[in-house]
Amino acid sequence: MIKIEKNKINYENLFSRYKDNIPVIYSSLEGQYNGELYVDNEVESEYAFLVTPFDFSFIAGNPKSEGVAEQIHQLLFDELLKGMGQKEAIVFCPDEEWYSILDKVFDRHNGIKDGRKIFSLNLKKFNKCKKEMKHNDEVRTEIFYEHECGSTIDYPVCRVFKNDTCVSFCSAFMLGKNYAELDVSTETEFRGNGYAKIASITLISELLEKDIIPNWCTWPYRIESQLLAKTIGFDPKHDVRAYIWVEEECGEL
Repeated sequence: MIKIEKNKINYENLFSRYKDNIPVIYSSLEGQYNGELYVDNEVESEYAFLVTPFDFSFIAGNPKSEGVAEQIHQLLFDELLKGMGQKEAIVFCPDEEWYSILDKVFDRHNGIKDGRKIFSLNLKKFNKCKKEMKHNDEVRTEIFYEHECGSTIDYPVCRVFKNDTCVSFCSAFMLGKNYAELDVSTETEFRGNGYAKIASITLISELLEKDIIPNWCTWPYRIESQLLAKTIGFDPKHDVRAYIWVEEECGEL
C-alpha cells in the first residue's frame, strides 16, 4: 500500500461509512495530528488504512476489493508492527462487511476481539443535569486552550482547581468534522467528589456553544467512565468491535 504524505483529507470519502470515532479519524485526516494514511491507489483508491498517534487504526473503503485482506495483513503485520518497539495494534472497521476481512487478518496471529462502548449526548438530559448541578465553593473551573501530544491546533480543556492545584480535567483533545473526543481524569486522592462531573459539564457546555458535538467512548472495563457518561446525560448507543494484537499476549510475529 502507498503512504500519503500530504492532503490526507482528499481521501475522506473512503471513511464515509464510519458513524462513530469521527473526531479520532478526522483529527488525523484534517491535520490536527500527524496520522499516517495508506491507500491501495493514489488516484482511484478503493480502500485505506489510517494509523493515528493514539494506538487506534481504522480501515475503510470497499471490503470486496480484490486482495484487500492480504494487503492489510502485509501492511500491518509485515511492515508496521515489525517496525515498532512495543508491538501493539488496535484496529477498527466501519461495519459488519469488514468483519470477515479483519477476522482473516487477525486470526492468523491469535488476535483478540474486544469492543468499545459508544455513547451519544442526550441534550435534554444534559441540560437537566447541568441545571441541577450545585455550585461547589471549594473549587474553581477554568477553560484553557492547549496543544499537547503533538496537536497542531489549540483544543479546549476544562481544569478544576482546589487551592490552586488542578485536581481534575476534561479535555477535547481530538477535534474533527465538528466533533470532539473527550478525555476525563481526576487525581487519585481527589476522586469521589464529583470533580470529573464538574469538569465534563463545563467543557461540554463550551463545546456546544461552538456547535461542536462531544463524543464519549470507553472500554467495557472502564465502569467509572460509563457511569459518569450516563450521569451527565449520555445515552449508551452500542458497542463497536475492536481487533487487538499485542505481542506479549498473542505471541511473537
